Amino acid sequence: MRDILNKALSLIKESNHEGQINVFMENIKTCSFTSGKINELTEGNTASVGIKIIDKEGKTANSVTNIITEDGILDAVKKCLSLVKYCEPEENNGISNEKDFINLDWTYDQDTENVSLDTIMEMAKSLEEKARAIDKRIQFVRNSKIETKSNNIIFANTNDVFKEGKYTLAMAQISLSAVEEGKSSMGFEFDINRSYKLIDLDKVAKNVAKRAISGLNAVILNSGRYDIILSPYVSASLLGVMGMALSGENVCKGKSFLKDKIDTKIANENVTLVNDPINKTSPSAASFDNEGINTKEFSFIEKGVLKTYAHNIYSANKLNTKPTGNAFASSGNPIPSINAINMHMTPNSSLDEVMNSGKTLYINNVMGLHTADPISGRFSIQISGQVVENGEFKESFRGMTMAGTALELMENIEKIADDFKSMGSTSGSTMLIKNMSVGGK
Repeated sequence: MRDILNKALSLIKESNHEGQINVFMENIKTCSFTSGKINELTEGNTASVGIKIIDKEGKTANSVTNIITEDGILDAVKKCLSLVKYCEPEENNGISNEKDFINLDWTYDQDTENVSLDTIMEMAKSLEEKARAIDKRIQFVRNSKIETKSNNIIFANTNDVFKEGKYTLAMAQISLSAVEEGKSSMGFEFDINRSYKLIDLDKVAKNVAKRAISGLNAVILNSGRYDIILSPYVSASLLGVMGMALSGENVCKGKSFLKDKIDTKIANENVTLVNDPINKTSPSAASFDNEGINTKEFSFIEKGVLKTYAHNIYSANKLNTKPTGNAFASSGNPIPSINAINMHMTPNSSLDEVMNSGKTLYINNVMGLHTADPISGRFSIQISGQVVENGEFKESFRGMTMAGTALELMENIEKIADDFKSMGSTSGSTMLIKNMSVGGK
């Protein structure tokens, strides 16, 4: 592959242009069950190549191909070369010259790449059976799924930068319904890890059954201002909203409520939000991004003060700073865009301390986060969960809404536990947020 990429890059150099190429090769194995029957059983390889070319005026063109032969890649380069002249000049485009990088050998698990479909099928079936066995009210399993992925990612550019990484991921997820006396309640849970051997099926089954059963007698509470506790899954989802606002590209386009707020207090002083891409405890990691920039640990927010945005080369040049290694792509979308890896808040409390915070609303599910306004940060989401009094779960609630702004939410964060749950780009943990507006009856 390196010889093929060198030929492709030579074509770009001969045209007096700069360029970069990302190659993604992925093997996916999946099995899912629905109510005791196999719904999906697949194994396949996918591959894609993303090509970016920049001419002397900063004009930029992109090309994508799924044909990773020499002819396929060279044809895609030629197509990209033919397109670049029609694009608009932009002086802030550029490519990496960082040749050295750290090889993360712990991001790859040979056993996970080689796991058999029979093993994956047994795990998916077992997950459903374990959930059903917990309580007779678990009557309908919509999806019990196990999936493994092994990825080989190669980056090369016309500055003679060449980087390669191998990664594996394993995921278990299940969604089901509990039914009792004509009432029904949904539950969803998942686990992501570097190796399939580290997936805890018993824990996943226990959590999903508990969530579904707890919602059977859910009520609508009175409207008011409540102290709330976010589950790790929900806090990770809300951090995704912050991730959009922290994108340097969105800041440049005026599509972020954090524009012009560097060195400004935007959150409670308890809040330190870090980009942590080389953390061995996280299933997601990378030592370089898909522009060939090395990743690093740094703080977006430090003790409530905004310190930096997430930058690719373009946004860093545009805002007169340095790229942060946050330009990522994938096999399904091989053109890089700004994202984080393992973005999370630094904990300041134990889980017990968070849960024993008086009377609170524990929120374990939200809907409508995608409607949050990126410019104002305003959101209005549906929430469900349970009332908690001094660490004990009481009645369940659903059909309620929580409204406010992302900055208000960040200012009201008081306690952050260390029970991290990864969603790839973000990792959430249980956290206490004071005095939020909740709509009910």
